[in-house]
Amino acid sequence: MVSYIGELLTAGSPAQLVAGLLLVVAGLSFAVCGTALAIIDAQQHRLPNRIVYPWSGFTVGLLVLVTFLLSDAASLGRAVAAGLAWGTLFLAVTVIHPPAIGMGDVKLAVVLGLYTGFFGWEVFAVGVALSFLLGGLVSVGLLVTQQVSSSTKIAFGPFLILGSAAALMLS
Repeated sequence: MVSYIGELLTAGSPAQLVAGLLLVVAGLSFAVCGTALAIIDAQQHRLPNRIVYPWSGFTVGLLVLVTFLLSDAASLGRAVAAGLAWGTLFLAVTVIHPPAIGMGDVKLAVVLGLYTGFFGWEVFAVGVALSFLLGGLVSVGLLVTQQVSSSTKIAFGPFLILGSAAALMLS
């Protein structure tokens, strides 16, 4: 993501420059909203709609503008498909076993799928994998050190955000 934005900012075309700037704004939005949501979820085990919904709409708007400027409908289509795929997977898990994943995580997965999917299926796959890997490793570490028990609820939102952010930064 960082190298792609750098390429856009230095490409010379006004459309590419504006698209690069919009992606910088999207990255800042991710940082601000993601940090706020991670902190709230870690403390309160909830992901407030008053942050997730506006962030979702803002993200879609920015990605549509970038798509228009770059004439790259494939990236927007991939972003929407990735967001729907991740959200649908989490919704299915929530329906099958409600204590496993909360509805806040379902809505957050859609936004994170939009971000990671826009930059490619590989980025999306790495974001999903890192989210589960980080969440699993921390959970196992907490269990081994007996800081939590097997019945303790651990907020998953921070791991979703961290995994997606890492995938975006590494892309």
